[in-house]
Amino acid sequence: MIRRATLMDGKALSDLMRRIDRETKYMLYEPEERSMSTEQAEAFIERFGQAANSDIFVVDVDDQLVGYVLVVGGKPSRIRHRANLVIGLLDAYTGRGLGAGLLEAVDAFAIEAGLVRLELTVRKDNLRAIELYHKFGFNIEGTRIASLFIDGEYVDELAMSKIFTAEEV
Repeated sequence: MIRRATLMDGKALSDLMRRIDRETKYMLYEPEERSMSTEQAEAFIERFGQAANSDIFVVDVDDQLVGYVLVVGGKPSRIRHRANLVIGLLDAYTGRGLGAGLLEAVDAFAIEAGLVRLELTVRKDNLRAIELYHKFGFNIEGTRIASLFIDGEYVDELAMSKIFTAEEV
């Protein structure tokens, strides 16, 4: 089930983020680099819940969080119409339509919140994710060359965005 994160998800969300960081090289953080206590995670969830253009959605399978998406809205008035996405899903749960479900939740939230633009970056070699983003209307805006340093090598990212039309918002 895909739902909004609640304060009760603090520990589980913190644990999930660290677990995904350990499992994949596609996320920003190195394994064990992220340190977020349960209290910090709860405050994080609360902050997102209070912002009109930000939210956190989680994938809950049998009372276990297996994925999330952060919708990080801009604070200054000139960028309140846009949000950046951070998506993570445990490897064992990929290919089941859960990433698509998260993006459907984001689309519904974006329209409800009056967002016009969604943005994300993705490693250039993460073909499965790029295909999913294209399916949901994201377009490549450019390449961020050598934007990540992973395992002693520089890695390129793609900058992608999705624009909602006036009729959608």
